[in-house]
Amino acid sequence: MSAGLPSPVFVAPPPGYMPSALRDPFEAHVGPLFERTEADGTRIFAFIADPRHVDETGAVHEGMLMTFADAFIGGAANHAAGGDCVTLSMQASFLAEARTGDVIECRTQVDRVTRAIIFASGRFSVRGEDVMTATSLWKVLGAR
Repeated sequence: MSAGLPSPVFVAPPPGYMPSALRDPFEAHVGPLFERTEADGTRIFAFIADPRHVDETGAVHEGMLMTFADAFIGGAANHAAGGDCVTLSMQASFLAEARTGDVIECRTQVDRVTRAIIFASGRFSVRGEDVMTATSLWKVLGAR
């Protein structure tokens, strides 16, 4: 795995995680983001919420959760397509708050693959409690 773009801050990975190699400058700016692989091959992604990620009430900003969703659901779509994809649409349901210091984990799923469109979703949780779910459509670049 390449080192990717640097994040402006150092945050130690949560136990069992390693830093994700990020190619997108905005994702690197809000990172670092982390990942791990379970025994069955499932990839789990995470970030640790810090003061840059919260709104005036101390809750993780929905825009940060959507950035996290775009980064890792998009990665699942790219992997399924065997190449690059771009976001066509993403819908999210915000179910509970995450706070500074929380480790927000993401589990992605590719729901359907066509020649030109990838359907993918993700569940985002803190200590096993869902804080957001998202569904999305991705355009496979170059496909018609």
